[in-house]
Amino acid sequence: MGDLPDGVVTFLFTDVEGSTRLWEEAPDSMMEALRQHDEAIEGAAEDHEGVPVRPRGEGDSRFVVFTGASDAVAAAAEIQRLLAAIGWATPRPLLVRLALHTGTADLQLGDYYGSAVNRAARLRAIAHGGQSVMSASTWELVQDDLPPGVTVRDMGEHGLKDLTRPEHVYQIDIVGLPDSFPPLASLEAVPNNLPIQLTDFVGRQVELEDAKRTLAEIRLLTILAPGGAGKTRLAIQVGADLSGDFADGVFFVDLAPISAPADIIQTVAESIGIALSTDEDLQAQLVAYLAAKTQLLVFDNFEHVAEGADIVAELLKGAPLVKVIATSRSKLNIKGETVMTLAGLEIDWDTAEEAFLASSVRLFIDASKRTDASFTLAVDELEPLGRILEMVGGMPLGIELAAAWVDILPIGEIATEIAKSLDFLESEVGGVPDRHRSVRAVFDYSWTMLSEDERRMFSALSVFRGGFTRKAAEAVAGASIRNLANLASKSLLIPDLDSGRYSIHELLRQYAEAALHEDKELWDATMEAHAHFYANLTARAEELITLSDQKQALRIVEDDLDNIRRAWRSSLESGNPAAARKFVFALWFLHEIRGWHQAAVSLFGEASEALEADSGDDATEIVHAAAAAMQAWFVILLGQPDVGTEQATDAVAKLAVHSDSFAHVLAIFTQCAGLIYLSLWEELRVASTEAVRIADEAGNAWLAVGPKTFLAFSELQLDTDGAARLLDDGEAALSRHGEYRARIWILMAKARIALMENRPLDAIDLLDDVVERSKEIRYRRVRQLALQYLGDAQVAEGDLEAADAVLLESLAMSEEMGQVLETAG
Repeated sequence: MGDLPDGVVTFLFTDVEGSTRLWEEAPDSMMEALRQHDEAIEGAAEDHEGVPVRPRGEGDSRFVVFTGASDAVAAAAEIQRLLAAIGWATPRPLLVRLALHTGTADLQLGDYYGSAVNRAARLRAIAHGGQSVMSASTWELVQDDLPPGVTVRDMGEHGLKDLTRPEHVYQIDIVGLPDSFPPLASLEAVPNNLPIQLTDFVGRQVELEDAKRTLAEIRLLTILAPGGAGKTRLAIQVGADLSGDFADGVFFVDLAPISAPADIIQTVAESIGIALSTDEDLQAQLVAYLAAKTQLLVFDNFEHVAEGADIVAELLKGAPLVKVIATSRSKLNIKGETVMTLAGLEIDWDTAEEAFLASSVRLFIDASKRTDASFTLAVDELEPLGRILEMVGGMPLGIELAAAWVDILPIGEIATEIAKSLDFLESEVGGVPDRHRSVRAVFDYSWTMLSEDERRMFSALSVFRGGFTRKAAEAVAGASIRNLANLASKSLLIPDLDSGRYSIHELLRQYAEAALHEDKELWDATMEAHAHFYANLTARAEELITLSDQKQALRIVEDDLDNIRRAWRSSLESGNPAAARKFVFALWFLHEIRGWHQAAVSLFGEASEALEADSGDDATEIVHAAAAAMQAWFVILLGQPDVGTEQATDAVAKLAVHSDSFAHVLAIFTQCAGLIYLSLWEELRVASTEAVRIADEAGNAWLAVGPKTFLAFSELQLDTDGAARLLDDGEAALSRHGEYRARIWILMAKARIALMENRPLDAIDLLDDVVERSKEIRYRRVRQLALQYLGDAQVAEGDLEAADAVLLESLAMSEEMGQVLETAG
């Protein structure tokens, strides 16, 4: 495959007609037939300097690009001649439809995108098997330079199913091959009033296919989403793509201009082009007209006349061949309704190649080119673009409004401005409906549809971050399951049936939170309820960590980490140390397991900024010292063991005079970690012995295990048997189901003993166990250390190749987590 050409090029698209049925009837012969098919196309492309483009997962379709339009026509003729000459082993000959279109290439990371490619694909879709067609842009370039044996027939203008401007189509006739085909399968093939679109259909390909499959099985599909999500564009595209299935037409019924349900019947009649008599019942007349029709009706913007949904039910009842698509911000709630809820466009990717395939990025590029035709997206702009897409939640309207600024501001500055204010996302372009002129206008429209109680409840729900559970919604906002269902039915909440959680589009959440700020009493009460709920939730996670199931504890904290962080900060800011204390250990545990060291330093540092170390209030001083100890743990891991140990020692002294034995032992635990890094073995023995004593006096066997493990490390320097006994004692205390962290460290210490006693095979077995256990809870730091020790054991065993692999992996993990000391080692 040669380099893909840039600039003005001619695209050649092919597709095998009826290939799905042929695959079903004769899969073996189709395999050979597709090989012959590919050889013919690739051979013709090579003969005429065409460059095949990598397959796009479209099955039997092929895509070739040419720098010369005449070369493309010659290749098209050769392809059809070669295919016609093959003696196919399939039940029927392979008939290929082929289309040519010339335009400016939008080449990104080795693939083509943009309107010219989409146009070529849509042109191919209207042709029939064995038929070759070209667009006017190609015809203008080749009309004086046609290859021998080729003539061209003017087919007139045709509306393509991309719904943008009509295309003047020309058929390529090839001497010796059939040149008579059925009428082109364009929009003119069936009656319709589908509005011409000014932009290509970008994104929503998955939803488009889902909607078409769904409508094949049912008769009423409601596309549900908040304003600006692209409901209308999707519904119209579904109608265009399915137009061939409705002999009597596809008709768009715009309900936005009407203000009362009584006007729906007349609007439908005007849309499908019939006149109703004023002397008879209008609905009865319409039903009678539609009774024998095979039609698709697309009702747009149904939410503000939802009381008239029964009219749709009556139309479907009286006209059994009619199907309906409705777009709405709320359900129609009538029998037979199937709902498709639109979320934001895809905004996540792992690589630059994946980013340029993401629907949200493609839409941003497409919209940006309408603002600035010379716009190109650089790879280093993907990061700020990702922030924009996250802030707008993948909302198509938000993406397009952001893209409208690319001719004035760099993408990074656009992201900054959106973060400052919703009002930045506003359009001055003419012809845009008022409800879509800005993100705020979209939300204002939805807000007016809510009752006063619904507004208060929805405002209260805006305090959540990263979604919430039904239980949380009830505790914080007083929302019942019925309330949540009602808000979801109005596209204000997004339910996730798999997780049982709800979320709010981020820009909509910001809008509702601004409304909540205007009611100080409601704001204060909601924030207090939020902090209280998540303090108790995190305390429950602490119980699970120490008593039964650390996996479940991690899920609890991680699923609601954004809410827990907010509640932690709220507790600190409001001066509620009793609530803040409930967060300390579970937050430490999650950040330790996940290796989020820098984030933890910042998070626990917030307590030092918010609370006084010597306030005279026991609860405040305990939280301040406990948070300082937990911060010190991560300071040590980040390469400052002297600083962290000093900070932890100070916290130990402060907690010694208070009655929180759990926090006291945790502070000593941190102190011990620093003493190991500093190789202060006697101090380690003294400190860990004291921690064991405090934990034993408190009757907390689990709490004693960690200090015993540190004590074993101190004993390793003099008495490996004594260290092993301490580790066995600790392991015996961990008989409860679901203990991972302490048990992993005991196994690690036993592996160290095996290495010291020159038993590398025993060490390797123990460390393999550690690596597997660490994977189960995604304990990054311990996995890194286990790999480091495993490398040492494999060196001792003489397996240098295996040692090299695990040591390199360990080093990479150290660098990712910022563990300076391990990286240096």
